[in-house]
Amino acid sequence: MLQLKHAGSGQVIELDEFWLRYHCHCGDCLNTETHQRRYDVLELPADVYALRHSWESGDKLLVEWSDGHRSSYDWAFIYDSQLEQLISRRTKSTALTPWNRSIVLQNERHLRFSLPALVASDEQVKQLVGALVRYGIVFIDDVAPTPTMTELALRRCFPIMKTFFGEMWTFSDKPDHADTAYTKMYLGSHTDNTYFCDAAGLQALHCLDHSADGTGGENFFVDGLHLVQELRRRFPAAYEVLCRVQVPAEYIEQGQHHCHTAPIIRIDPLTGELLQLRLNVYDRAVFNTLPQREMASFYASLRQLLQMVREEEQQWQLKLRPGSLVIFDNWRVLHGRHAYTGRRIMCGAYVQRTDYQSKARILGLIE
Repeated sequence: MLQLKHAGSGQVIELDEFWLRYHCHCGDCLNTETHQRRYDVLELPADVYALRHSWESGDKLLVEWSDGHRSSYDWAFIYDSQLEQLISRRTKSTALTPWNRSIVLQNERHLRFSLPALVASDEQVKQLVGALVRYGIVFIDDVAPTPTMTELALRRCFPIMKTFFGEMWTFSDKPDHADTAYTKMYLGSHTDNTYFCDAAGLQALHCLDHSADGTGGENFFVDGLHLVQELRRRFPAAYEVLCRVQVPAEYIEQGQHHCHTAPIIRIDPLTGELLQLRLNVYDRAVFNTLPQREMASFYASLRQLLQMVREEEQQWQLKLRPGSLVIFDNWRVLHGRHAYTGRRIMCGAYVQRTDYQSKARILGLIE
């Protein structure tokens, strides 16, 4: 280990010498055009070590290595690259607002954006993505109720994810897919794609039409971040079970059979904060990932979570109307729909989580 004491601040850091050599960013070690390394781990001596090191201008570390290489490092890079700093930034830099119905109603004005303003201003797009990161849900208003304009509004902010549903999809009560959403029945709070290895990061929905003689169809949203925090506080044993138990999900229709297994609550291993809420009782597969003697504990824990989901204060209910496109974080926000009558046409799409996070990262909104 190489012990460094910063000349200016007096801070002391201990570094693995191989790690430091591997992170040399000179032109011989890093392709500055592609930002990719020019060599792999095996090309460096396993026992490489610093022959000598010194400080230049207080903030630049100069190192002569046993393999004959010379490196220079900014102190800020070394300091910011430590695990403790990463955890601190992940915990503090992203200001997330957990919400229930009363909280979100007080902040609804921060969630609504006009399509003409988004088209005219990149700053408006940044504000929309920022609100999406913070609250997990936003609306784009003044969108003509057509698939074409819905796609235009979404693509102004994000690229669209292609699945077996297509890119942009329109659905009603016609059974185009083996999914409860393609009916008029009540659809309880859930997240989509629990049967995918990598569920969509965002989902967009736009009600294109609901006939004048139609009733019902109100949508409701539940913030999974608030929900999981409350579960952990009120039922810590249930929280532990749902973070640990692997729950299988599947989707089956002609020509498609998707399966994936993961916990209902996925936690960031570095920060301990919610990474993904994966909850969909409609997509449950045969539950064969747990010994029978542990089933009672699991089902009791799941019941406690589902009872909380149904609490009136957790649910934000509203009627999606033509002209207003909702975009929500499918790893965080649950959505559902009351049963309806009449002719109702919806349009929607998914965005991959990696594309959503890339956009937020480019805009300086997340680490």
